[in-house]
Amino acid sequence: MYVTRVRLTDIRGFSGRRAVDLRLPGRGGWIVLAGRNGSGKSTLLQTVALALCGPQTALALNVGVAGMVSREASSGRAVVDVQVDAEADEFTDLERDGDLPQELRLGLMWKALPARPRGPGHRPTSMLTPGHSDAEAVESGPWSPAASGWFCAGYGPFRRLSGGLAGGYAREDLVASHLATLFHEDAALGESVGWVIDLHHRSLEERTDDASTDPGPAARLLNIVLNLLSDGLMPNELQVNGVSADGLWVSTSDDDVGFALRAMSDGYRTVAALVLDIARHIHEAYGQLDVQQDEDGRVSVLQPGVVLIDEVENHLHVSWQQRIGHWLRAHFPNIQFIVTSHSPYICQAADEDALIRLPGWDENEPPAVVDKDLYRRVVFGSADDAVLSELFGLDTPYSGRAEEHRRRLVELERKVYAATASETEAAEYRELSRLLTSSVQSRVAEVAARLEPKQEQ
Repeated sequence: MYVTRVRLTDIRGFSGRRAVDLRLPGRGGWIVLAGRNGSGKSTLLQTVALALCGPQTALALNVGVAGMVSREASSGRAVVDVQVDAEADEFTDLERDGDLPQELRLGLMWKALPARPRGPGHRPTSMLTPGHSDAEAVESGPWSPAASGWFCAGYGPFRRLSGGLAGGYAREDLVASHLATLFHEDAALGESVGWVIDLHHRSLEERTDDASTDPGPAARLLNIVLNLLSDGLMPNELQVNGVSADGLWVSTSDDDVGFALRAMSDGYRTVAALVLDIARHIHEAYGQLDVQQDEDGRVSVLQPGVVLIDEVENHLHVSWQQRIGHWLRAHFPNIQFIVTSHSPYICQAADEDALIRLPGWDENEPPAVVDKDLYRRVVFGSADDAVLSELFGLDTPYSGRAEEHRRRLVELERKVYAATASETEAAEYRELSRLLTSSVQSRVAEVAARLEPKQEQ
């Protein structure tokens, strides 16, 4: 399935003129929600996840519903329209020979309960109920634990590899495990590493039980996963190329020894765990990984679905932020990634009509897809162009100290032009000119060139 439209009314800060009505490209790709802290990015992502998976999944996740309804409202509603993939998404209780829906409307409603007495321990509460018009199709499709397909996974900003909660969901609540880190900061991605270790052990058993040279199903799946992780995901020519009882092992092309992934920095561990977890959840949803390998050896996983990632740039160096969106889109070409970010480099990977600005909490306007002019400035310009645009609202790309020096440079520049600068001020101007590297560097050089002959005279 793919999300084609999102509407939120009276959900937390999305009320009145800030109510959400977004139309999204119904295909695989890279959709970015950008906005300041407090603009509602996480709320929007989590609400979409709950609408896609239903109230039973919310119950399995132990998601709190208190405080979801906007102030002064008696109820809040989320409606998410999805495009159905006829080959991948199945219905349990609808006849295949009938006219199956090509689109579905998934809705949830939060109803505010009667106010409790004010005081310690008393908080606003609400009740979560279905609120859609396609009840039969929804209950036998995306909200049914027995229906194949309908792939959706979600990740919060922490995405720990180990520690905290690693799962603990019943087999029928697999969808809840796909969303755990999006709702719980202490949830971890450790089960994905355990999955690979299990594949490794099963592949050894297959080799022992079968004298043939053909790899068994576990070995084939393990090879797919390792090839995926080793295809340019990590910088500095590092590759994930081995598994042991301790987990994944990483090495360079000319290093036969390598070292454990768990001994590396958060950036390396979390990005490998993220990709591994997406592959594992796709395998759980569909029972297999449908892959394609091109002439260059690149492995792509072809199944469709939706992956939600909050603050996708976390733990990543800026060079990695530049690549991660393109890498994920290339290796999961039919996955619709919907991500939030504060990074201009993440935004530069956005598809056309898929870069969305969320206004600040103090702006009385709704989230909206940016216009073509702003999109081109962000995607085809520099990072400075992006952060100084209305998408981020940053006044200057320079540090506070740099701004002080720049203001002083302007003062001195006026004196230089007026030929009233003293020798001390001229020396200070030259020093600041050398110190500051900026977009006006050429202008500074021009003024400095005019200054030199005057001083010689």
